[in-house]
Amino acid sequence: INLLAFSFGETFLKQGDEIIISEMEHHANIVPWQLLAERKGLSIKVIPINDRGELLMDEFEKLFSTSTRLVSVTHISNVMGSINPIEHIIEVAHRHDVPVMIDAAQSIQHHHMDVQKLNCDFLVFSGHKMYGPTGIGVLYGKKKWLNQMMAWQGGGEMIDKVTFQKT
Repeated sequence: INLLAFSFGETFLKQGDEIIISEMEHHANIVPWQLLAERKGLSIKVIPINDRGELLMDEFEKLFSTSTRLVSVTHISNVMGSINPIEHIIEVAHRHDVPVMIDAAQSIQHHHMDVQKLNCDFLVFSGHKMYGPTGIGVLYGKKKWLNQMMAWQGGGEMIDKVTFQKT
């Protein structure tokens, strides 16, 4: 999420833009957006939840404006176990031409995740949730976004040509 927040943020976001997250997010899906918001002068809007731990979808729809640039939500809450209607979230956001990032850290090991069927723009999960080592993860992104985003870091095999004027 940090990688996405940096690269997506530096490429597509400017002062006054908005990011929508939910009230049930893990800090891993709050802090990177807060750091980006502080650095670039963005606003973070939060989807509220009801007493049963469900997203208030009618309130979600009201959060969109012409400045909304990204929706970043968890599929399953790590605290409440709530399963969010990510298909509907993606559909609503796409109606507003807003890309969606799904945090699948709590769902990838329990649910079949077909990113093409979901039509999400980005999907992330941490490796240790799949019995891998800590400190690694997966970021899926649609080519249309990845090909436009600036690199988070540079060097190695990702470089075609280096001169003193341009890389």
